[in-house]
Amino acid sequence: MSNIKFKLQNIILKSNKYLEDHLGMMYRGDKFEYNKIQSAFTLKAGDFVEFFTYFNSFSIGKWRKYTNAGDIELNLVCKGKFKITMFGHYHDGAEILKEFYPSREYNLKEKTEISLFVPRNIRATTVGFQIDVYDTGSEDGEDFSFYSGYWSTIVDDSKINDIRISIVTVTFKKEDYITSNIKILERELFYTDEPAKDHIRVRIIDNDGGKVLDSESMISEYVHYSPNANVGGSGGYTRGMIESINDTEYNPTHVLLMDDDVIVLPESFIRTYSLLALVKKEYDERFVSGAMLFYERMDTQHEDVGYVHDDGSYGPNKHDMYLEQWDHVLENDEDFKYHKNSYAGWWYCCIPVKKIDRSHLPIPLFIRGDDVEFSLANNAEFLSLNGICIWHKGFANKFNANLELYMVHRNSLIIQAMSGICKGIDFMERIDGFFWKELKRLSYNNCELLLDAIEEFCNGPEFLYEPQGEAIMKAHAKKNELMKPVASEYPNIPVDFDSIYRMADKPLTKFQSGIYHKTRNGHRLPDFMLKDRIAVTAYDWFDDPAKQYLAKEILVVSPFDHTAYLRKRDKKRYKELVKRRNRVLNYYKKNKDKIEKSYQEAAKTLKTEAFWKKYLKME
Repeated sequence: MSNIKFKLQNIILKSNKYLEDHLGMMYRGDKFEYNKIQSAFTLKAGDFVEFFTYFNSFSIGKWRKYTNAGDIELNLVCKGKFKITMFGHYHDGAEILKEFYPSREYNLKEKTEISLFVPRNIRATTVGFQIDVYDTGSEDGEDFSFYSGYWSTIVDDSKINDIRISIVTVTFKKEDYITSNIKILERELFYTDEPAKDHIRVRIIDNDGGKVLDSESMISEYVHYSPNANVGGSGGYTRGMIESINDTEYNPTHVLLMDDDVIVLPESFIRTYSLLALVKKEYDERFVSGAMLFYERMDTQHEDVGYVHDDGSYGPNKHDMYLEQWDHVLENDEDFKYHKNSYAGWWYCCIPVKKIDRSHLPIPLFIRGDDVEFSLANNAEFLSLNGICIWHKGFANKFNANLELYMVHRNSLIIQAMSGICKGIDFMERIDGFFWKELKRLSYNNCELLLDAIEEFCNGPEFLYEPQGEAIMKAHAKKNELMKPVASEYPNIPVDFDSIYRMADKPLTKFQSGIYHKTRNGHRLPDFMLKDRIAVTAYDWFDDPAKQYLAKEILVVSPFDHTAYLRKRDKKRYKELVKRRNRVLNYYKKNKDKIEKSYQEAAKTLKTEAFWKKYLKME
């Protein structure tokens, strides 16, 4: 046993082309120039930069609490005349305080690695550093050159865990993303001198069966490929789990589930490995939950750990984090008391193999809800860390009624019945509330999808035994409203795209509100009392009764791609839907216990490795 220097995370200044407009996630102050000949980032005399940022600050509070890390060092490979000062932030009640640590001055004539220890007795939960550049008299004006840097610790080598991560990414007709991400991993991780490279492998599960993806160009000692039927994310990820836990040669300790249509940063995998390599035994069953950042707003974090709300909705534990803001960097990094019913999304979720029970694998839901059920059924607890993340393209501003109204609600009912999770949450009340809201918005197709969710749940779990998720999805997708270009299809209807998500200037009066709700927005009124106008509002979750009050038609608009769909009032269909709703809910109430028991019995088969191997034709 001996003490060694162990790298925890890199200082990154050049991560990917997408962050050129978000340098504040890496550093603030004067802008670095890049010298290709030196392979160095340079500053001139008088420049100032600081690194209390999302990617380059250090989460000292978390590293000290959850890991065996000892003294922390900042290591920089650089040249020039400069002063470096480390500092940290912490909360004292509601106030954020800052503390500085002793500065060091350097005059380095040659490329040199310097190391500075973070003081032991500090209050800061997150630390960073800043650099002031002095004049060296350099003819080229490059008074400071930065080559590389990293945070490290001194640790007894007996306290380093033997970690092997199997990354499982499931793809379907998204070969451009997969190909790009594999190339990035090869260039910036697998074929570098990073210690983590020997502890990470990738499994591509191709749900397109190898029809498009050029697997031969990607398979290597680091990358494994498996063609698969289109069994959705549930089936693809479960196949990846089964392959990983049965890989006796690599023998992974963790399975990292990751979306295919994401932009990755290899540094996230490096930090995940470092965290797990040093995690204390009392925390080694926690899921590492990577954050999902918006591709459309790359400095904005939408979620790192989500939860099921008491009303049956799903969402992040934290508010949106704007990661170029130093106070959000601190807030995002602090220990967070997660709500009950919290879960890790499978866009980046690293699961210890010891938490993968061969008799309690995921449910074959095709998509949506599998990650929620797996976290809750396994009583998962979580670790998150600044810099462990992906960017999800197209996640923002995306609404699909088939997925959000049918699939999510059907699966919510299934996972609750099958696994006994989310106790006390009334998903049926939520679905019924949406039904009446959508009726008032003249959204009859959406009402159909909501009732389909209940009805198909009530039919029992038999449909889950065979891989028919794709066919079910396609059938219900036909009920999505067909959005068409506003300019060509609705040229005579005035549409202000900028005001789509603004509430009406005048809200409904108390009397009007009563009429709106009691008559289901005019469905129970004679036609002469309706307003002969076309209301304009948003196509998705947005709901403003004042905008659509008693309108005969409603144009629902997507301001993101300037498309729309014209909803027309149909009292006959309204009556049919209400009648169907009453029938479906009455059946559910009378047979609730029997239905739930059927799912509980089915779970004894559907979650097993034997079932999944047959389902996936792995035998």
